[in-house]
Amino acid sequence: MPVKVRIDRSKCVVAHFCLFYAPTVFVPGEGGKPAVAAEYSVNGSLEEGVVPDELFESVKEAERHCPSRAIKVYRE
Repeated sequence: MPVKVRIDRSKCVVAHFCLFYAPTVFVPGEGGKPAVAAEYSVNGSLEEGVVPDELFESVKEAERHCPSRAIKVYRE
């Protein structure tokens, strides 16, 4: 089942825990704020992506450690 990720860049405080826990999914973007990597991006979005199930734990760790709660991870 695909895993959906969303990062609300307007809430982001640039702590970069997401880059540490899920470096293949989250990458540095404009202004230093993380973005969803192009290979996982939905329609070129910096904020929305779909990742394979094997990355679920790493994106969940990024979500858990995000101090601004800007990351949401869910399955549909």
